[in-house]
Amino acid sequence: MTNLMKRGGLALRLTTVAALALMVGQSAWAAEGAGVLDATFGAGAEDGTPAGVVATSLGNGDDVANDLAVGADGSVLVVGNRSADTGNNIVLVRYTADGSFDASFGVGSEDGTPDGVVDISLGAGNDFATATAVQADGKVLVAGYHEDGASTNIFVLRVNADGTLDDTFGTADDGTENGIVNISLGDGNDTARDVAVQADGKIVVVGDSVEADGSTNIILARLNADGSADDSFGQAEDGTPNGFVATSLGKGDDKANAVALQADGKIVIAGTHVAQDGSSNLLVARYDAAGVPDATFGTAQDESPDGFVNISLGAGNDAAHGVALQADGKIAVVGDTVATDGSSNFVLARLNADGSPDDSFGVAEDGTPNGFVQTSLGEGNDFATGLAVQADGKLVVVGYHQEGSSTNIAVARYDADGALDQSFGTADDGTENGVVNLSLGDGDDTANAVALQGDKLVVVAGTTTATDGSKNIAVLRLTAQ
Repeated sequence: MTNLMKRGGLALRLTTVAALALMVGQSAWAAEGAGVLDATFGAGAEDGTPAGVVATSLGNGDDVANDLAVGADGSVLVVGNRSADTGNNIVLVRYTADGSFDASFGVGSEDGTPDGVVDISLGAGNDFATATAVQADGKVLVAGYHEDGASTNIFVLRVNADGTLDDTFGTADDGTENGIVNISLGDGNDTARDVAVQADGKIVVVGDSVEADGSTNIILARLNADGSADDSFGQAEDGTPNGFVATSLGKGDDKANAVALQADGKIVIAGTHVAQDGSSNLLVARYDAAGVPDATFGTAQDESPDGFVNISLGAGNDAAHGVALQADGKIAVVGDTVATDGSSNFVLARLNADGSPDDSFGVAEDGTPNGFVQTSLGEGNDFATGLAVQADGKLVVVGYHQEGSSTNIAVARYDADGALDQSFGTADDGTENGVVNLSLGDGDDTANAVALQGDKLVVVAGTTTATDGSKNIAVLRLTAQ
């Protein structure tokens, strides 16, 4: 049986992290402008970080933020996982607009956490929260997967605005308590990687499932607002039940890492196709509102069926980790690509509404075709994990840069034509204009998700490594203007 983990002895501590060290020192952030740490966020936290950054430790183990959402009131909700005595637990943390814990969230729970934090265990094994979405009524959806040692199942849970499990959600007899949906699509491992909410309240989940032959297929699911499978979705004879669509693009592995919903009900996903030879390509697909691949999308002769765009940028591996829709219907995709020298670089792509590359984007002599931008942040490897589109068409990309033994948070902003925004990140931090490089101490720091707060702020969530080697949740806020 699923239960909330009772940890009466758990005490919150804010681990001291070395003062923010940029390549040329903290003084570079005294200037104003876009890409500067917001001094109103986390200013009162005694966690060793400068204003603009909050580091959170929930105990002696590792704490990781995998996704975030921002509220209309300026609050920041982070979801991820933390190490517990019996394995990894799901964790939700909500901060107020100034970076302090939200005392109205997780109040009175018997999980041993302070107000502002909710800790959930789905039973023996490990739980990983990978994505979140906030409904119009303030309820919070969290998707991810549960490992019990024998198999991995998808979970979707919903909490009320105060952090308690929503008893009206997931009431089916699936072995979990109300508020939680447990999904197994067979004997193999099933994983949820992103979640979104339609205007009608239905819930779209994307991820992947391992088949009997060992290959991995894309999984697209739609749930009703109460957590039950939507029987009107995915009515195909592909071996999956109604409510679910499994997609294989041939021999090799196919994975969906991100989802975006069009206003017309169509569903856009981004991920990866791995061929039998082990090389991977960027994959973008679109399904109609019934879960059928959209025959008007990706009609180019790229050896993939209509509805799918398979992109190779060279002999190395390419992977998509984020997708966002522009107001004009164009599709922005972010990920990473392996360059000819063997290093990984950011790659940012923009497709037209029909799936063809946007020839007006990324018109530069960087070795990539029009429609694509490749960015190297220096010696080493660069990995892009998240993407957000501003109202003015500028694109914000987050990820991390690995060089030698250290890993730093990286935030880049691009103009609408794909050029690095010269007004962003102009501090003398060793990077060119358009890029912000952040180190939160001697350990590794990564950015895993990004969201916008209005048109003036960029919020980033990820992890930072403390002096004792443990990972802590890191949330930072940058100015967008």
